[in-house]
Amino acid sequence: MKFLRFSALVLTASLLLTACKRDTEFTKITEFRKNNIAMTGALNVPQTPSTALGTMDIWYSRETRILTYTLNWSGLTGAVTSAGIMGPAPSGFASASVLQNISTTPIVRCATVANTSCGSLRGTLLVDGFVVTEENLLAGIYYLTLRTAAYNATGEIRGQIKFD
Repeated sequence: MKFLRFSALVLTASLLLTACKRDTEFTKITEFRKNNIAMTGALNVPQTPSTALGTMDIWYSRETRILTYTLNWSGLTGAVTSAGIMGPAPSGFASASVLQNISTTPIVRCATVANTSCGSLRGTLLVDGFVVTEENLLAGIYYLTLRTAAYNATGEIRGQIKFD
């Protein structure tokens, strides 16, 4: 009889302990964010000798499947002629595939210059699961490039979209 009570007590205690897992074990990561990702000519393939610098802030939500980005740059050789999200291509490699052409119309230029050689831009990209996949986005094999007249082929500066 004592054995049965002891066995029942041990069984109940073990069930309670296994049912009390930490909340973090059940939390699924649904949002990813990275700020101040460098954008430079050295990240282009082939590299450009541009002294322009930029930063990129990115945020992705698995629930909405939308990547939001904010770019800030200065020192370009001229006005931004085009911008695009490219890939798939990891750092150190180029891609001929444009995933999204970014309109230059919403560029906010710096007050100290007459053109968009210095400015900022905010936009979004839908991760549709076909052209742009969540797996590739989270693996860091998409990048964003800004082009000017002097560097129209591969872009003047590039920033890799990476969350790590």
